[in-house]
Amino acid sequence: MSRRRIAVLTSLAAISAGVAPLATGAHADGAAAPAMPKAGCFDVTDPSGDASFEGKAPDDASLDITGLALETTKTDLLGFIKVAALANGPTGPDGQRYTITFTFNNHLFSLAGSSYGNGSGAIRDGIASTGEAGHTTQLGVDTPPISVGPGIVALAGDRGYKDSGLKFTWDTKNSWVLVDLPIADIEKYGGAKFTGQLSAVGAFSAYDEYEVSSTVDTTEAGNSPTYTFGWKVGTNKCFAQPPAPKKNKKAKKH
Repeated sequence: MSRRRIAVLTSLAAISAGVAPLATGAHADGAAAPAMPKAGCFDVTDPSGDASFEGKAPDDASLDITGLALETTKTDLLGFIKVAALANGPTGPDGQRYTITFTFNNHLFSLAGSSYGNGSGAIRDGIASTGEAGHTTQLGVDTPPISVGPGIVALAGDRGYKDSGLKFTWDTKNSWVLVDLPIADIEKYGGAKFTGQLSAVGAFSAYDEYEVSSTVDTTEAGNSPTYTFGWKVGTNKCFAQPPAPKKNKKAKKH
């Protein structure tokens, strides 16, 4: 990896660093999935064909985000990232990494997970044991930039990588990356009840190369990960809502 590339990645590696040490991502081709967003409906949209790497566009259709939808259930926050052609697989490095970010109660959350064509995720998980990088699937909260370069030295203190129930499902048949984070984890690490507004909501994709990721597409204009979108918890505008219960009609008097 070039020195120039490493320098660019240093400030991005924290939120590129992806799901909890004990959680593993699921790979599904048309497997059972949660209720999907209404066709063409997203909370955040992104143009197709704008994925780029180091100023070269278009780049990789398997990393080209076209939209992001969020939903809450009674127990979980669900994220649905639509991709132009996820089934193609990354045309660059072995791994591809997707991350959803948001701010809750003044804490920056990053929900990230990687998929690999040739199993190099074991290298990332090995490096993650130093505490300097996230696991293949990783919840990050207020994660500072990691140090990259020759030799990785573990730093003392909390690096922001949290154990959680975060899960990723890679639906390559329909080009969706599905993200599921228990609300209990948000409340635990955010220090507040999960109600109200999420701010700085967004998603980005990246080539995954061991302990660092190289951003390819984001839901922010110009592919710059400075998110400004907001989302109100429970909005669920892109999902069919259950019908209202029918009122019992009063019996007619004879």
